[in-house]
Amino acid sequence: MRRIPALLAITIGTSGMPAVSQGAPAEHPHVVLEDTELHTLHSDVTGRDYMLYIGYPDSYGSEPERKYPVVYVTDGYWNFVKMDSLGSNLWYDKAVPQYIVVGLGYADKSLNPDAERRYELTPTEASNPGEPRSGGARKFLDSLKTEIIPYVEKNTRADPSFRVMAGTSLGGLFSLYCMYEEPGLFKGVIAASPAVSWDDCWMFNRSAALRNKAVGPDYTRAFSVPSRLFMSVGSEEWISFRGDILAFDQILSHGEYKDFDYKFLVIEGEKHGGNVAEAYNRGLRFVFEPLNAAETAK
Repeated sequence: MRRIPALLAITIGTSGMPAVSQGAPAEHPHVVLEDTELHTLHSDVTGRDYMLYIGYPDSYGSEPERKYPVVYVTDGYWNFVKMDSLGSNLWYDKAVPQYIVVGLGYADKSLNPDAERRYELTPTEASNPGEPRSGGARKFLDSLKTEIIPYVEKNTRADPSFRVMAGTSLGGLFSLYCMYEEPGLFKGVIAASPAVSWDDCWMFNRSAALRNKAVGPDYTRAFSVPSRLFMSVGSEEWISFRGDILAFDQILSHGEYKDFDYKFLVIEGEKHGGNVAEAYNRGLRFVFEPLNAAETAK
């Protein structure tokens, strides 16, 4: 298992207990995540500079010919460490194949992540006066498809045949948006507590419109959504928020989508923030299930 080294200068005092060294610097060293890198990428599509938090699996250095699936996760400044650290535990148990993780964030530290994510992760303009802008999801998805993913697949040993998109709350909404708007771009999708209530439940209407267009007026054709989707909600989240997710689960469960595998989980006893780690754990297991079975069978 990978270990995250923490550096601390100590000496042993006369009592036998650790004591801070007299020569220790006033500012302590930061904890360092092994096998990780920060890459800055400018997007011509959005005009932004993105920070890509990239984490490599245990075997990356020792197996130079091997390629790896990639897990992209929104809100990298919050979620990258969760997803990166989770990997070692799941790989140890052989519960999922080893993967590269790419956290999506902003290079400009002066930006307010809450305001920026509201713009880039939402599909429609639904801001009231005085609220941060919204509705930038299409541009962000275009940048992801034409700039970020190609950059990752050029500069790492990424396997382009299996990508995963993961996010929570507005990030979960964006993950669903990716699944519907670019079918097949991501083989796995993890939507933890997705904000499907956004803009008077816009996602409900959008999914219905796409399905109706696909099946045609005679309803003889199929609506293909070639993904494995894991969606979840905490049992103790806000009632209306949880209710909208439960309603969207019914749409997904009875939508008769083609090439689609789906699992929904209510995470008992958890609220909006506390359920994320469990959602990512269970979500990775589900989306990678076929790939992991093939790998362990070798």
